[in-house]
Amino acid sequence: MVFMKIVHKLCTREYLPFTFMLAINMGLLVIAFVIEEPADVLRGFARIVQSRSILVTDYVAIGGVSATLMNVAIVGLSTVVMLIRLGVKPCGIHIMAVWLSMGFAFFGKNVFNMIPLTFGVWLYAKYIKEPFSKYYLAALLVATLSPSISEIAFMGVFSPIAEITVGVLIGFCVGFIFPVISAESLKVHRGFQLYNMGFSGGLIATILATLFMNLGLEIIPARYWSSGNNVFFAVLLYGVSVVMLIMGLFSGLGQESLKESVLNALRNYRKIHAHSGRLVTDYYDMYGKSLYINLAVLCAFGTTVTLALGAELNGPTLAGILTIMAFGSLGKHIRNVVPIVTGAVLSAYVNNWDPSAPANILAILFSTGLAPIAGAFGPIWGIIAGFLHVNVANYIGDLNQGLNLYNNGFAGGLVALFLLPIIGIFRRDSTFDSIK
Repeated sequence: MVFMKIVHKLCTREYLPFTFMLAINMGLLVIAFVIEEPADVLRGFARIVQSRSILVTDYVAIGGVSATLMNVAIVGLSTVVMLIRLGVKPCGIHIMAVWLSMGFAFFGKNVFNMIPLTFGVWLYAKYIKEPFSKYYLAALLVATLSPSISEIAFMGVFSPIAEITVGVLIGFCVGFIFPVISAESLKVHRGFQLYNMGFSGGLIATILATLFMNLGLEIIPARYWSSGNNVFFAVLLYGVSVVMLIMGLFSGLGQESLKESVLNALRNYRKIHAHSGRLVTDYYDMYGKSLYINLAVLCAFGTTVTLALGAELNGPTLAGILTIMAFGSLGKHIRNVVPIVTGAVLSAYVNNWDPSAPANILAILFSTGLAPIAGAFGPIWGIIAGFLHVNVANYIGDLNQGLNLYNNGFAGGLVALFLLPIIGIFRRDSTFDSIK
């Protein structure tokens, strides 16, 4: 009965975004078992699940391309099914959450280390006697702390059963406190940093890291970074961009003529650029399926920037590209992203850093969490924000020892906290309450 209800919902036009996401993930699962033998895929998947997953752990390097696609598909499918079971209707926040979850399933998030955290959020909802559906976003994005669970569960010091048990219990505890921490942290950057959950995770991960180290547990950084898959992943990413572009342009078919569908979609796409992107700016609620044009453009942009800088398309960079795209439904557009990326790239060159090096290319891609600053205050402030972000991101990870998967969200939150009062000096506006 439950299965039939889900199928019925997915067949309606209203739930098309979820249907599309399910189709994408099923496609990834099929690709995984087509390009490699099933036994090899499963062995690689087992290595992924048992990895420490601390930054930077590229699952492509750990388990291979096929096993990574399997992990992404399972994470994506479970995310969509959870949203449907909770009875929520598609909106920009949900589209963002699914793509973000899929992105980080390329490095750091897997079907083992995400479950205890999600369950911890569920326990919190039960404890305060409120419906879990009120905290589903925290339950999905608490995976920023996934490496914390895997680090303890697979440290290889004590007995496996003891380590896994302690790792799971820590996941319950972290998930339990995450909703209240993330709610409070939004006040710090006033919505000008899109990766709020990453900022919250950074605070918690820093506390955890200090506790672990004081207990004598050494956290060894990971340096897993794959190469040689640029052609495969470029085809995959540009292919997704084309599919979403088609969805956006022709979303009105059946209700409008072909010409009207395309023209209305393009008009709505142009309207997206008028928004600063400050949280919460839900483009799906405002412009419907036209937002897929925005997602397509941002996916192609992130892919092109990565290739143009000579970096590898692998697990971590795919996470960065899909994150840029994900927030195309909730704040980002090409107008507020380009200044941030420009400043980030300039920062790498000014500091004589190789922009294609792992830490730098990730900082460049994830710097776009500060896009609302460019959208609200103009490209110059956007360039400054991107410039500062790369500098901060290259060192802030030392505070939490790689336990925070959305580390650039932590860095971006600090940059916003630092930069907003300075912008206020020149705008004579220290609160920004009037900014739309």
